[in-house]
Amino acid sequence: MNETNIYNVYDILRLEDYKPFIETKDAGKFSADYLSWAVAWDKLKKNFPYANYSVKEYNVTIAGNELTLPYMILPNQSGMVRVDLRVTDSGGDDHRHTEILAIRNNRMQAVTDPDSCQIENTIRRCVAKGVSMMTGFGVELWFGEDIKDLDYQKTRHLTGEEVVAGGATQDQTLKLDTLMRDRNIPDTDKKVIADHKDKGWNLTKLHAQVIIDDAKEGIRLNKPPTKTKLNNVKKLIETVDVGDTKRKELLDFLAADGLNNGKLEQLETKLNNKLEN
Repeated sequence: MNETNIYNVYDILRLEDYKPFIETKDAGKFSADYLSWAVAWDKLKKNFPYANYSVKEYNVTIAGNELTLPYMILPNQSGMVRVDLRVTDSGGDDHRHTEILAIRNNRMQAVTDPDSCQIENTIRRCVAKGVSMMTGFGVELWFGEDIKDLDYQKTRHLTGEEVVAGGATQDQTLKLDTLMRDRNIPDTDKKVIADHKDKGWNLTKLHAQVIIDDAKEGIRLNKPPTKTKLNNVKKLIETVDVGDTKRKELLDFLAADGLNNGKLEQLETKLNNKLEN
């Protein structure tokens, strides 16, 4: 590889003005300035039409299923994305650059079991950083990145415990804490969540999701019914042959204080069963 051409690839975009394209994102303790991956890629392709990149894929086995993933899974279930850039200069020489980024959430913390959107965003950021590192375009945005990372702390639950591989995620425990404070949550669900919180969220990710789903359903059933739902059940009462006295009792039941979705749905089920019989 020609040494002069390496510097030319870097120097061509190094002095281009990138500041008009800067975007700022609130990343918690500090605001991060960054270049859109589309801007970086557009600049690269205009100067090097045959530039391309590839995302490293990894073969893994999860729950007995063999999968090919666009990121590397680490022992703690967090992930890293790798992007390989290739540029052909005007002299026909190829130049390569490999960039690696951790998959992070919107608080710039590493996430376990990342979702597709987090993976996609990391790939794009990895492309943008790779272009900067390879060509110098906007490279100043990365100055001091290592200093900022000195303040990085592992993801923790609201109660201070570190998030562990296979355990409840930070988002799950934040959601559980919010659900526990909902005024419509059943006492049993509230106690279950409070007990797990007192024990430092010592539960698996799957168990946490079950508790979240149960609490959400309990809250839904405890909420007062909407007018639309009440009117639908009123019409059902008028349809079922129960006699005038019973019908009045049922209508009074709909107007009683403390009626919630759970009680109303039980009545609705009984009325529908009566219609079917």
